[in-house]
Amino acid sequence: MSPLLWNLVVDKLLAVTKDLGFSTFGYSDDIIIIVQGKYAHTAREIMQEALKVVVKWADKEGLNISPHKIAIAPFTNRRKIEGIRPLKLHGKELEMLGEVKYLGVILEYKLNWNQHLQKINSKAQTTFAIFGRICGKNGILDLAWCTGSILGLLDHPYLTVLGLVAQDYTKNH
Repeated sequence: MSPLLWNLVVDKLLAVTKDLGFSTFGYSDDIIIIVQGKYAHTAREIMQEALKVVVKWADKEGLNISPHKIAIAPFTNRRKIEGIRPLKLHGKELEMLGEVKYLGVILEYKLNWNQHLQKINSKAQTTFAIFGRICGKNGILDLAWCTGSILGLLDHPYLTVLGLVAQDYTKNH
């Protein structure tokens, strides 16, 4: 299915869920539905209704929704999440996760950024180590060439993280 055609089809889902009061957002083929409630069981019931709307839409459009492609994550500042029965899709229980990845960002149930920052830090350290091996520890290769290569190959967010890692590395060594 072409991206334009897919956007036209998904736009119907976004409109239907919006009309019913759900906060639904989509980017490409990633769709997120956000519900809230004062109590966990209230939010669960609202989300179950949202899933019913999505299933009805998918059936109408001739699409299937795969339960293993759905990630359910309750976000709260409470220590324990109690009283939430699992959500169901096509009679199968959906697993509640402690974190989900949406558009490349890891969101944890307490809405802190620890896992996401650890992942970016790990990627930056790996990149830094690779360029350290390429450029040599004793300055065997030209520093200007190494700097130009790093700037040319990395995206700006990685460059920022690489700078922080490099700064941290030099403070410790």
